[in-house]
Amino acid sequence: MKTPIAVTLIIMEALLIMTPALADFLYQRNVIDLMGKPGVTGVTLAGQMSTFYRFGCWLSGSGMVGIAVYCSLFARRYADERAGLAPQEA
Repeated sequence: MKTPIAVTLIIMEALLIMTPALADFLYQRNVIDLMGKPGVTGVTLAGQMSTFYRFGCWLSGSGMVGIAVYCSLFARRYADERAGLAPQEA
């Protein structure tokens, strides 16, 4: 996998992983803003993110980051083998 593609993939999937946290922040911010208005005693907002969707965001984001890292390491090994370099031993 080429480096620019891997970096773009990791950035986009990191954003996908952060989506549930950002949604919670915005939800709480809206509740606080509405509760701060005079005469408001209770707030009910519809549309909070479901647990299944949260898990899906986390799982797909983490999986794609793992795939990008694995493919980048595999491409590095392949390039080293083609160049005739021996793998480094620890």
